[in-house]
Amino acid sequence: MKPNIGSGDDGKTNLIGKRVWKDDLRVEINGNIDELNSLLGLANSKIKDAEINLIIEKIQKKLFIIAANIAYYEKNKITMDDVKEIEEMMSKLENELEPLNSFIIPYGEESSLLHLCRTKCRQIEREVVKLSKKEKFENEIIAYFNRLSDLLFVMSRIVNKRLGIEEKVFS
Repeated sequence: MKPNIGSGDDGKTNLIGKRVWKDDLRVEINGNIDELNSLLGLANSKIKDAEINLIIEKIQKKLFIIAANIAYYEKNKITMDDVKEIEEMMSKLENELEPLNSFIIPYGEESSLLHLCRTKCRQIEREVVKLSKKEKFENEIIAYFNRLSDLLFVMSRIVNKRLGIEEKVFS
């Protein structure tokens, strides 16, 4: 897509055929989804674990679908099957991990990048909940971000474990 130079100089932008103010909550959410996607791209460029790389790419593609949904585009939807897929990925990875007995402190370059992704994901989740209070909204998107943040947490632990980096616990 080619940039539409100057079309937003009035403080408005297009969301799939609708002209809205740039501080519209949907624009804010999509800006944060874009930021999460960029953070995931950075994490993926640093992480050298093929399984984690594939998971990140899959997430990035789903984020484009969600952003389109947020922008009023209804062709593709996030479903509970997508949420279940996140749960299955998380469950598979959790089998490698010891149960947590305390909070962990983000540590390690690859792991910390995934923690940044997780915190951005939680911010998006809060914004989507706010939007859902104002207008009709698919709960599947809220559920997807809720599970995704959990998956990113598990992935942050996995990359450290696979690299032999000991978790730093808060005690």
